[in-house]
Amino acid sequence: MHAARKRILVALVSLSILFICQNLSAQPVGNILINSDPQGSLVILTGETSLSGVTPILFDRPLTGRYEIEVIREGYETYRSVTYFSESQQAQLDIKLKPKTRTKALFRSLIFPGWGQKYNNQSTKSTLFSIATIGSAVGYVLIKSDYDDKLDIYNQRKSLFNQADQWSDLAGLEASMWEAQKEANDAEDKLNVVMIAVAGVYIYNILDAFLFFPDYDSYTEYKAITIKPEIGRDRAAITLAVRF
Repeated sequence: MHAARKRILVALVSLSILFICQNLSAQPVGNILINSDPQGSLVILTGETSLSGVTPILFDRPLTGRYEIEVIREGYETYRSVTYFSESQQAQLDIKLKPKTRTKALFRSLIFPGWGQKYNNQSTKSTLFSIATIGSAVGYVLIKSDYDDKLDIYNQRKSLFNQADQWSDLAGLEASMWEAQKEANDAEDKLNVVMIAVAGVYIYNILDAFLFFPDYDSYTEYKAITIKPEIGRDRAAITLAVRF
């Protein structure tokens, strides 16, 4: 009796081991190796499935078809590309990231205020500089239009004063002309203030992008985080793996 139980137990253990070995041998082998310079950068693949990890990384499943690749690391420009993988071919991608520099931030802010701050990952500053620039520019256009209108009125009244041939009309025309000149001068003063504001925002935006360039050396590397979907016949799950 005991011998029969032992034989059954041995058979069950053998079958279990065989089943496990078959499953292990059936595990898919990755066909894509992605490396970057510098290493420790975050990789995001978006295509038939969405995968992410930290370089160097060999994904544990074969990938095929069109994939968007994004490689991110603090202090470096984000790398974006589109590539096509074949399940039957092994592929290795070596991606060299370009470091961010003060000069690149400065030239971006020269082109458009706030762009240099966005390049430096300073989103709040970027938004504030963009809003300040657009607001002051709109104010300049409105005040410039008002100044042009008042200047035209002054020139018209000055012309009427110069063409007057009746002594009785001169006093009224002269008063009207001086009033129009005063309004034109006030509008010009406002215009000068707005022009100074626009120039001030623009110059400060350039200096800020250059002088307050972040110290990216203080940032740490990405941890090895890998997210992968697992889709079966009757279930769907997401596996999160973290390597410390």
